[in-house]
Amino acid sequence: MFHRLITKYGLATHLALLASLPPALLPFLSERHLGLTILWLSALAGLWLLLEPSILAGEHLSTARGRVRHDMFRDPLFWFFLVTVVFAGMRWLNSGIGMHYDPEEGAWSVAKPFMETLPASVGDSGFLPFAVTVGLGVLVQGVLHGLGLSARVSFGLVTGFVLGIAGMACATFVCLEWSPFIQHAKAGFMSGPFYGSSFGLILLMSLMSGMQAESRKWTAARLPFCVAVAGNLAGLLFFAPPVLSMGYIAVALLMALFAFVHQSRGGSLGVVAYSLTMVIFGSAFAVCALLAFAPEAVVKVKTEGMDMATAFPDSYRQASEILRRISRSMWQGSPWSGVGVGAFNLHAKFLAEKSDWYVLAPNVSSAINSYWTILAERGILGSLMLASAAILFLYAWVKNLVQAVIYLHSRDDADTFLFACAPIVWALPVVLALFCVEALFTPVLSCSVTLFAVTALLALSAASFPRAPRSRAATTDRD
Repeated sequence: MFHRLITKYGLATHLALLASLPPALLPFLSERHLGLTILWLSALAGLWLLLEPSILAGEHLSTARGRVRHDMFRDPLFWFFLVTVVFAGMRWLNSGIGMHYDPEEGAWSVAKPFMETLPASVGDSGFLPFAVTVGLGVLVQGVLHGLGLSARVSFGLVTGFVLGIAGMACATFVCLEWSPFIQHAKAGFMSGPFYGSSFGLILLMSLMSGMQAESRKWTAARLPFCVAVAGNLAGLLFFAPPVLSMGYIAVALLMALFAFVHQSRGGSLGVVAYSLTMVIFGSAFAVCALLAFAPEAVVKVKTEGMDMATAFPDSYRQASEILRRISRSMWQGSPWSGVGVGAFNLHAKFLAEKSDWYVLAPNVSSAINSYWTILAERGILGSLMLASAAILFLYAWVKNLVQAVIYLHSRDDADTFLFACAPIVWALPVVLALFCVEALFTPVLSCSVTLFAVTALLALSAASFPRAPRSRAATTDRD
């Protein structure tokens, strides 16, 4: 019995920790320690994926291992992340960029990396992106190929629960007026660590997974479900700009409404009532924490930030235009590989005009538009990899959608295909569009750890379509 539980939920738990701990620990660890943590979590989850994947109905453990290896090698995302890991490792090792003083010329300049034509980074700045790339590759393969139906629900719920605990902790530190959390809570679109988006993304996952757990009569999942909603909503409200928070909340409400309809069609009203209770209690906790316990200055920033003129002042538009011009100049100087990860700040000192510093922050490290930062620091190659990842996720989602349509074509619920699938499967196009739009107005991609949240949600959405049984004895995923 114990071994069966480990086999069923062990991989899901490891993958959930890999998806949730990096954004949860972001405010507490340095980049180096965070990168080391990600690599350790990736190694553990990768070993578990190869040795103890979920066993589907009609399978033995050896069969499950062979299935995972077979599916991984046929997956374009596996080869994409393999190439990306090599690319990121090269960029990390190709360092040497920094400020250089020429005594003969009596002037400062930006030193070139060891190999000028290859992707590069400033000092150890490339280590965290390398670790993140490794972690994302393991996470995607594990969710797409290593988890059964029950394990996928557990993965979403545990991810939300762990990050929800972190959201509660960070919100508590704001209420206690601890630095730097109080500064992060006051940040707008022009500054801040932008880990509030991680809470918004995982809030969507928590809602879908928690309601699916309730539909399966997992009474033990109710408390983690409530904590996940409360903590992630609190993290979103405290640490994301108000306009952005409202965007995530609007999407969450629409997806939750669809999930309630899905529940009412497939179960009793009691299931809907329990789910609604958990959502209401969790949401009430988050809202009360902000309005009743947060410092007055934070509450003022959040309420005034709902006004579009306040959220996007003239200084925002001026800074955005200046940084776009500076980014374009950087990219034109090194179009293919960019100026190097972490080198935006160094080059901005030389490319900005004197009048620009009346608008820009003294140590500007990225453009406001995330895509200009990626293009300037990582060039065309890095930008193509980012676009390729989005395209491959869409490809995986569409492929599984088509297979699900074919599988359900002759079944009774084929005429209601929209409700024959778990609600989370419809999250991918919505979330991908929302995140891509956010990147136009914030430097969210400069916080690479945020990619764990969006990748976990996209992978879970693509993996949750109904699947045809793999053997004659199997009719559904093993519960």
